[in-house]
This record gives sequence, structure tokens and C-alpha cells, in this order.
Amino acid sequence: MDLTGLILVALTLVAIVTAVVEVVKKTFTIKAQFLPITSIVVGIFIALIVWPLSEYELYYMLIVGLIAGLAASGTFDALKAVGKKEGESK
Repeated sequence: MDLTGLILVALTLVAIVTAVVEVVKKTFTIKAQFLPITSIVVGIFIALIVWPLSEYELYYMLIVGLIAGLAASGTFDALKAVGKKEGESK
């Protein structure tokens, strides 16, 4: 098991998960309280799609998808908080 490779896959998936969740959020009406759960589900789903292309076992990819979903959710919240602070200073 190569932990560095798994981290790189997770970091790559974070960008993809963030983009897909944004598209889902714009397409469907999703309450803000369900966005982290949506992000985790999308992360796991995308990890399952990528799994046949990777060299890792299924359970590693499930964990990577979970981590990517959590990280994407946190990234979105952090960017939203920075956007609010920039808007207040104007």
C-alpha cells in the first residue's frame, strides 16, 4: 500500500467532487444542511467510478472517496466563509 498515492488520488478527487457538488446544487434544490452528506456520497460514488482505473483495493477507494467528500465539504465551507468576509470589507 502506497499512502502517498492514495493521498494524491484523494486530492485529485476533492476538485472533482467540489465541481460535481456545485453542479448538483445548481441543478437540484438541496438545503445547506444536506450539502456535506451530498459531498460525501458524491465522493464515494466518484471513487467507485475511478476504482477500476486504479491499482488499489475497493475498500481503500471507499475510504479515499469518504476523505475526498469530507475535504470537498470543508473546502466549500472555507471558501464560502472567505467570500463573506471579503464582501463585508467592501
